[in-house]
Amino acid sequence: MQFKDIVGHEKLKTKLLQSVAMGRVSHAQLFHGPEGNGALPLAIAYAQYISCANRTENDSCGTCPSCRQFNSFNYPDLHFVYPVAKTAQTKDKPKSLDFIKEWTQLVQDERYFSLFRWLEYLGIENKQAQIGVHESAEILNQLNLKSYSGGYKFVIIWMPERMNNSASNKLLKIIEEPPVKTLFLLVSENPDQLLQTITSRCQKVLVTKYKESDIATYLVEHEGLDITNARVAAKLADGNISQALDLAKRAEAYKGYAIHFSSWVRACFKADLHQILSWVEEVSRLEREKLKDFLHFCGSTLRESFGLNYLVSDHPNSIFSEIKFELEKFAPFVNSRNGHVLLEIIDGASYDISRNGNPKVILTDSSLKMARTLRIKS
Repeated sequence: MQFKDIVGHEKLKTKLLQSVAMGRVSHAQLFHGPEGNGALPLAIAYAQYISCANRTENDSCGTCPSCRQFNSFNYPDLHFVYPVAKTAQTKDKPKSLDFIKEWTQLVQDERYFSLFRWLEYLGIENKQAQIGVHESAEILNQLNLKSYSGGYKFVIIWMPERMNNSASNKLLKIIEEPPVKTLFLLVSENPDQLLQTITSRCQKVLVTKYKESDIATYLVEHEGLDITNARVAAKLADGNISQALDLAKRAEAYKGYAIHFSSWVRACFKADLHQILSWVEEVSRLEREKLKDFLHFCGSTLRESFGLNYLVSDHPNSIFSEIKFELEKFAPFVNSRNGHVLLEIIDGASYDISRNGNPKVILTDSSLKMARTLRIKS
């Protein structure tokens, strides 16, 4: 995997390239940031760059023996560790190596994915996956072997916060006294959950969430979305590219969501009980997951509306312009006095729906609350 294959993060890529050029490659580095920030592919591209025999100032060559092995995930000195759980096909103490075929396939096919997607891919999304103490012993065994390439050995630990205490303590000992030319790359979403003694021994590499423009461009160029749906997905994802990819699969629903939202707020603002009940009757027919998705869309739209009162947006109404609903004119009704209440109404409805509450009752109650709250002036 090369840097050019990874969307965005140009400044960080430059920083990583310079660290290699200057010979300042720390033996333990912690790539950390929010979910869906592309940290895992960045860590893999970084390792490939270090191992490349013909690297340039901007990237690995992609064609030398080392790069070809990295691209096929057959590089013998590259080791992955990630959360796993017992399945019908594995032993009582499952290790990362037991799932290496599935892991490499998912990384190659999707590149940007969440922990839930990984567990879903394995069919263990309802289990508590972790990195156990026997994983640390496996790492040590692999690192004690002589390097095949004569260069660095790499250990990429994805979601190290999923290590239990015993595994964390063993990893600490390995990081404190690492074998020669061994590089640990930890990729974490919640570094505060790691032992402080581990984080203190790692060089921190902050990987921020993605810009909306980067995500939208990626969805257009790689997923084939039209620009309007790509911008909506990027906005809803809030910098999480794995979530944006998931949202992109439901892009055809956005226009319908926009129609439902505009009808809802109009009925609520007029406090027209007949229109509200008709709206509830229609929207409550949505499947529960689609209803949750719609409420997420509503929450994002309210946040955008609030922001329009204070900031200028390049694309404030990309999906709403098609249905002749001007978000800029609606925005003043989401203000500093009622904005947080409106979001609480949406979040509460979404939570109740997820708890298998009655959609008609929940939407009716939420609509009456919305009718009162939308009329609060700033």
